[in-house]
Amino acid sequence: MGWLKQHLQESEQQDVGTLHKLGYKQELSRQLSMFHNFATTFSFLSPITGLTGTYAFLYTYGGPVSAIWGWCLVVCFNFMIGLILSEICSAYPTSGGVYYWAHKLGSPRTRNVLSFVCGWFNVLGQLGSSAGVAYTTAWLITDFIRLGTGGAAGAAAGVAISQPMLLAVYAAVLILIGLINTVTVRALGMVGEISIWWHVIGCTTFVIMLPAVAPTHQTAEWVFTTFAPDKAYTGIDSMPMLFILSLLGCQWAMVGYDAASHLTEETHAAAVSGPVSILATIGMGFLLGISFLPSSHSSSLLSACPVSILATIGMGFLLGISFLLSVTFSIQDPANVLSVDNAVGGSNPVMGIAWDAFAARFGNGLGSLGLMTVPLLCSMFCGNACVTSTSRTLYAFSRDGAVPLSRWWSKVNPRFEAPVNAVWCVVLLCFILGLPMLHSYVAFAAITSIGVVGLYSSYLICISLRLLAREEDFPRGPFHLGRWSKLVAGIALTWACIAIIMFILPQVYPVTAASLNYAPVAVGLVLVVSLGWWFADARKWFTGPRKTVEEEEDGQVEAAKAVL
Repeated sequence: MGWLKQHLQESEQQDVGTLHKLGYKQELSRQLSMFHNFATTFSFLSPITGLTGTYAFLYTYGGPVSAIWGWCLVVCFNFMIGLILSEICSAYPTSGGVYYWAHKLGSPRTRNVLSFVCGWFNVLGQLGSSAGVAYTTAWLITDFIRLGTGGAAGAAAGVAISQPMLLAVYAAVLILIGLINTVTVRALGMVGEISIWWHVIGCTTFVIMLPAVAPTHQTAEWVFTTFAPDKAYTGIDSMPMLFILSLLGCQWAMVGYDAASHLTEETHAAAVSGPVSILATIGMGFLLGISFLPSSHSSSLLSACPVSILATIGMGFLLGISFLLSVTFSIQDPANVLSVDNAVGGSNPVMGIAWDAFAARFGNGLGSLGLMTVPLLCSMFCGNACVTSTSRTLYAFSRDGAVPLSRWWSKVNPRFEAPVNAVWCVVLLCFILGLPMLHSYVAFAAITSIGVVGLYSSYLICISLRLLAREEDFPRGPFHLGRWSKLVAGIALTWACIAIIMFILPQVYPVTAASLNYAPVAVGLVLVVSLGWWFADARKWFTGPRKTVEEEEDGQVEAAKAVL
């Protein structure tokens, strides 16, 4: 391990120099350890949050097979995307992330417009994700209120939650997240540490306790082989089509791992990675491995940005599949999972399954509320990480002048050494995105759908450019796929295209105003606005990422141009 420790030390010393070569001076406080970076990235992904919110979708469009095998399939393909994004991130470790990569990888004729469109897709995609997670948190809180006040009688006897009340809880969640993100970067790292341990310990407790409490369990044959979509609800007879659509639930829970790139300017040894690091971090094994490393290096090893991305996907798979197996095996009555007559009115099947298991064992399900604090706090931590990542993206994009009022959003608060203005801009925009819930949940779902479609569209642009780039023009970072790079990029590109198509397909037939999938509208709107703005005005002044470091501050800038 000596060579690795030495490489980490050298990389930490080169962080600021590397950022200067990319054209930026160090403005954000570089206080996050590599473990903190990983913790924040994993909190953004938070498969427990995503799967809790989408289990109803999985169960409706396929049942157990879609939940278990769909998760395995989706994670495998996302690992390919994670690999190629890790390679690019290692070469260009800046907070701008994908839009910076698009500019560096693009041709001289197209790089500016591709960077501009990619940046807007990524910013709006992260805004949609942040709003969606905050809504999931508020939804869980209101379910706690209904069940808690209903007592043994369940939700039917609880406090009725109106749409204005839901919006008020949603606003409170956003304000709390904004306050957490206003404090120092070091405090954010501490929150990330608490989050990762809560995810691991809390999820482990959940997956052990729920089946232990449940008096009866579904058979392995039922869990692993039952494909029972609700054709009456979906209006779709094609089994392959139903399975493809069912993957949307898993895909929603496996997006956002590029968050590691947006924290690179606040992380030590941001570009470091290697085979040993990847093998040590993917899956649960990394938690045991850190105890054998010297304390001065263990945290650094686990948060190098490429490692953060791959470790997040690997660990996300393990926690996600454990969670899905625990919930699915613990179902007491398959017909009651989505029934409007169950304790939660069919709106939250994970909470309903837990309630039924406790009620069958103890006579009422109130004890399940204690267990459901696991996904509730996971969701809160996830929302916090989403705002952290989104604010850094907005800061970086504003630093390059691509956002209205850029000077305001690109300011770094001297007291907190963080982009506080960008944080509260994100909070405000998320609240505005949530206003349609007062009148239509369909409209709100349409807005948040841009979360996945927007992020994957930005991934698609970068992956395509990496696939087309000549190897001699691509600067290798510490992490590189070597001869496998093009093959992995091809697989990743294929899945990114499939994922986007899945999200824009109609999900319920016949298509009506109430059942219309508004994701294509959202995608079209982003394209029209970004390209319209580009041709009308932005093409005159946007020339890609700006340099914020003076050449006299770094005599190597001109030499770096030849490399980058």
